[in-house]
Amino acid sequence: MKHLRAKSNGFTLIELLVVVLILAILMAVAMPLYLSAVSDSQKKTCRTNMQTIANAVQAARVAGNLADYSTLESANVGTDIANYPNLTAVPVCPTSGTYSITVVAGGYKVSCTNHGDFQPGKDAN
Repeated sequence: MKHLRAKSNGFTLIELLVVVLILAILMAVAMPLYLSAVSDSQKKTCRTNMQTIANAVQAARVAGNLADYSTLESANVGTDIANYPNLTAVPVCPTSGTYSITVVAGGYKVSCTNHGDFQPGKDAN
């Protein structure tokens, strides 16, 4: 009977602690990389949304045969993103920022409250 007790098929406390320690080290290395990748993808998604809005603004200017972007107001489009007919849905920032369009000298810019500005022709991809 004593012989059977000594031959148990379980893990010792030290073995379990070593496994938990290894998993903790792996998580400490992987978590910052994961969070960085999520943040980067959110910025890229927002940038793509701003480019989509910029394309809709340019399409409205071409469709309305407007001389420049300052005449968007007279075309009943203005700077409200929901008024642009080429957008089937208003893009949403992944971090709950809000988009706005501002007419500037020589063009316009699309802004996000969380990720900055995008100005077609000035900003690189």
